[in-house]
This record gives sequence, structure tokens and C-alpha cells, in this order.
Amino acid sequence: MDRQINHKTMRVIVGAIAVLLAPTVYLLAGSEETLTSISISYWTDAHDIFVGSLVVVGFFLSAYNGTGGKKDWEFYLSKASCVFAICVALFPTQGFTGSDIPPAWTTTVANAVNLEPMNIHYGAAILLFACLIVMMWFFSNRAMKKGKTGRSYTYRTISVLMVLGILSIFIYGRATDLENMVLWIEVWGLTLFGIGWLIAGSYKNDPNLDEA
Repeated sequence: MDRQINHKTMRVIVGAIAVLLAPTVYLLAGSEETLTSISISYWTDAHDIFVGSLVVVGFFLSAYNGTGGKKDWEFYLSKASCVFAICVALFPTQGFTGSDIPPAWTTTVANAVNLEPMNIHYGAAILLFACLIVMMWFFSNRAMKKGKTGRSYTYRTISVLMVLGILSIFIYGRATDLENMVLWIEVWGLTLFGIGWLIAGSYKNDPNLDEA
């Protein structure tokens, strides 16, 4: 019996976590403070869910090799995404109060490169979202090459909506001083990404094609 987890199963798992992460940490945070981002749940009762989910996503992205062909840009982007996801999980953003102190090792590592833990967190988060958007575009290109036009345009639309939505929320948030702007950006980006990966992992295989 084949016990390997194939690329489609990985996509479904990663997609499900991406879609469910925001509502799960929001419901389980148990904090009287307003959650201004998903990342700030690090300092709440949902800490283990937040960190654990991102670490799981990171390792699945590390194991993900596209459709198992040559080591192309998608292969390397998945590995980079793993590093960024784990950095987002382990290097916390700024807490609610001054008493929320990052673990000593994160401060030591960050200080070694003249940064604060939250700087590493923010940088990794931005790079992670960029990688996820580009990987969705790879899905679109591969589906188009296989003649799956409808699915290709679905992936492409998701990529475009991720970019436009993130930019729109950022511009609106800066103009209106929206307190939880980052939360809405994360929810928008992760939800669309998750939907895309769920679609990519749920279609029926054509035995004659290696599809996206």
C-alpha cells in the first residue's frame, strides 16, 4: 500500500489550514484585547494553534515539490515559503503590552543581524505572501499548458484578487486609520490562497496528464 502523501493531498491540507487559521485563532484567543492581526494571537490563548499551524504549513511547503518534476522556480519558492512561515511563527510581532516579552533566543538571533524579532516577523510575513501569490500563478500557467483553461483562469483570478485586495485594504486602512487593517489583509490573503490550494488539490486526475 502506498503511504506517501502526494502533492494534491498536501495542497488540501495547506489550503484548509490557511482558510481556517484566522477564524480559529479569533475564536480561541480568549483575550479581552482586540486582535489587530492574526499574528498577535501569539500572545493569547491561541498561541499554540497559531504557531503549530504555521509550522505544519511550513513543513508541508518544504515537502511540496510541485508535481515532482525538475527543480524549477516553484520547487525553490516552496522551500523559501517554508522558511518564511516558520519565521512568522517563531519570531513574534509586538505584543499587547510591554510585559509581552519575546523569547530570549529570538531576541538573540534578531540582535545578531541588528533587528528586533518583530522586524523579522514582518519581513518574513511579506515575503511569505509574495511567494504564495507567485506559486498560485505557477498553478495557472501549468493548468493552461495542459489545456485546463477554466482552472487556469480561476488560479489567475485568485492571484490578482490577492494583490488587489491587499493593496486596497492597505490604502483604505492607512487613509482611515483602521485599527485592524493588518488582520483584514491577512484574512483576505490567506482565505483566497487557501481556496486556491483547496481547488488545486480537489480536482479529479486525468490519467494522461500531470495537471496543476
